[in-house]
Amino acid sequence: MAEDRYSWAEPGLEEVADGVFRCPLPLPGDALRAVNAYIVRTGSGLLLVDCGWDRPECRQELLAGMGRLGARPAAVEGIFATHIHRDHLGLAAWVRDESGAWLTLGLGERMTQTAFSSDPARARLASLERLRRCSADDVAEVLIEQARHLPEDPWSPPKPDLYLCGRELLLPGGLELEVIATPGHTRGHLCLFDRERGLLFAGDHVLPQITPSLGVELPGEDSPLASFMDSLVVVRELSASLVLPAHGPTFSNLQERVDELLTHHRDRLQRCLEVIGSDGSTVREVAAALPWTRRRRRFTELDPFNMMLAVFETEAHLRVLLDAGRLRAEVSPGGLRFLRGS
Repeated sequence: MAEDRYSWAEPGLEEVADGVFRCPLPLPGDALRAVNAYIVRTGSGLLLVDCGWDRPECRQELLAGMGRLGARPAAVEGIFATHIHRDHLGLAAWVRDESGAWLTLGLGERMTQTAFSSDPARARLASLERLRRCSADDVAEVLIEQARHLPEDPWSPPKPDLYLCGRELLLPGGLELEVIATPGHTRGHLCLFDRERGLLFAGDHVLPQITPSLGVELPGEDSPLASFMDSLVVVRELSASLVLPAHGPTFSNLQERVDELLTHHRDRLQRCLEVIGSDGSTVREVAAALPWTRRRRRFTELDPFNMMLAVFETEAHLRVLLDAGRLRAEVSPGGLRFLRGS
């Protein structure tokens, strides 16, 4: 069963539609196993939708995929990054240097890109500060200790040639592709829709096997869960016959999968309400009271990075409940506490 679940991550090139190829790029040490880059033949060259981590093994596999098409990076005329996370944007600077291709990002990513490029060390500390505001100092301290034993990370997201706001048409080599704003996973997440063929390049917005993390960006979005759920409703209306996700196999049941994701988060909101203590709870306390992953693991069974993701996702759910008046927040010596609304 586990082998079947991850068969999509095996190296190789899969033609998922005429002239559209899925190229899984490895994510060593990551539970996701791989990220899908999509190589699209246009009338004048290649379009790359997401491009993997900036690591030698990712570069090698992307080169191998292009080689199977008889192409080199110089054939790439454009790079469409669905969002700013490094498994989607990491190799963009290298591909652009090799080809002269244009690079696009969602307009909502500009704040994050600027923060990293102007002061990357300070930007990386922001996640630790958010953890402390959520009363998750223990998680922050473990991550700090881990970082002391890791080499310095020099990567910062490259500045795109063009920021897109999600109302544009891309016309590479005669293709007509609609850009759709889908904030939630990040503020500037975008999907790309080939309406004529019913192909939705979904990035991390709609994934077939997992729910995407929420609010993992710098600076954080005000209400990433609300944005995510609104964006799901938008893509649900698309006449997509095939969804091309960034992680996992392609799939065709877009409306059904969107409904599953919406139901999951509505159930999660209710569960957050139920675990709030009589004298209120911190974000960290709520996260610790919830089950995590499809295996329903305890919070303390997660590795530190996934503990951080769990805290931020819990914060996103509590924010929706706060905005709806179902919770209220008070500042206490132990940090911000959430109480059931009166």
